[in-house]
Amino acid sequence: MRRLAIPLPETWRESGAGRILAAAEISVMTALILSYIWVWQDSFPGDFLLVAAAYFAIGVIGHLARGESLRQIGVRLDNWRPALRNASIAMVPLASVPLVAGGLLGSWHFPAWGDAALTLPASVAWGTAQQYGLLCVLYRRLQEALDSPDGATAAAALLFALFHLPNGLLMGVTLIAGVVACMLYRREPNVPVIGAAHAVVSFILYYALPESLTGGLRVGPGYFTGPAG
Repeated sequence: MRRLAIPLPETWRESGAGRILAAAEISVMTALILSYIWVWQDSFPGDFLLVAAAYFAIGVIGHLARGESLRQIGVRLDNWRPALRNASIAMVPLASVPLVAGGLLGSWHFPAWGDAALTLPASVAWGTAQQYGLLCVLYRRLQEALDSPDGATAAAALLFALFHLPNGLLMGVTLIAGVVACMLYRREPNVPVIGAAHAVVSFILYYALPESLTGGLRVGPGYFTGPAG
């Protein structure tokens, strides 16, 4: 698989001010997500719409400021075949481990195909939204701030895992999946394909393993108090 460099404008790559701005965007995005999860989630009607609007606004403003196109950030379909091939290869171990573990534990509880199909569009949209924040915002800005693709990959994956506190299993999975996602993005930047892969792995993780291990994929205070689902 051919490794591609993320195209960043030279004026931003070489500018100290550009690095400071990138670090500020990372900090604002991180504070937004963590504060919503731990402090003000469900505190007023429409809070999710507000956080979603702010989440995408941070990214869009950054893209506009740098002149980044949809194609550059990976919101594209022209490279879906190599992106899907790469993602499929990466998904084999990520999906096989929970499938085998769940089979040994006797914890498989997959829904009927018809029921699963009804949830598929929302699952893919949710996975793609998460990958947009991870890849198009955190990873790209960390690459600017650190000037290191490998450093940006590690830092983005660590932040992604941090957002899944205190769910230990989910933190471990998202740390590994975050590294894999950044590597896939570096090779063939295609956020919709990586988002779909995210949805498939999440589906298998939830339905293959018992809730005693997955915590219902809940994070934040909901890990202790929320219902499964």
